[in-house]
Amino acid sequence: MAEKLQGLLEKIKTEGLEKAEIEKQKILDNARQEAQKIIDKANKDAESTREKAEDDAEKFKKLADSAVKQAARDIMLKLKSELQKRLENVVHDVSSESMTPEFMGEIIKEMANAFSKNDSASDLSLELLVSNKDREKLIVLLRGSLAKTFAETPEVFGENDIGGGLKIGFKGSDVFFYFTDDAIADLVCAYVTPKLAKLLEPAGE
Repeated sequence: MAEKLQGLLEKIKTEGLEKAEIEKQKILDNARQEAQKIIDKANKDAESTREKAEDDAEKFKKLADSAVKQAARDIMLKLKSELQKRLENVVHDVSSESMTPEFMGEIIKEMANAFSKNDSASDLSLELLVSNKDREKLIVLLRGSLAKTFAETPEVFGENDIGGGLKIGFKGSDVFFYFTDDAIADLVCAYVTPKLAKLLEPAGE
């Protein structure tokens, strides 16, 4: 009887251990599978995060490049505008300083010779428009050193709209030749501005 009981206990023990081992193995297998799933998901999420980060970095780089180029264009436009203003001011100032009554007298003389009949200014009847500040000085010159150039001394009128230089016209005609500081400054700026703009263009454009 004791032997049978002992055998039964051994059998129960053996079967119990086998079942326990099987259950343990199942648990371990399930745990490994779950762990692998977690690892796979983590790797997938990490890859997705890396790809997104790369995409975001590329987008940011493109945006940054675009912003830098736009800022550079804006700066160049402002620089061109500022240089244009300074150029106009400098040219205008130089033109005003250069258009002295003496220099204007030479211009009048050359114009008279160029448009006179038979290379003489005796047939010309000129009207001159100058700034009020230069009118008296120019009248003195026309009555003095320039008097022999004309049979009839040109009429000289002062104009508030003229800062410097003069306009030359023929009596009875609406045609005037502009030698004002503004006109000269416009001509110089029209010539220089495109060259200045070319110098400011980025290399390769």
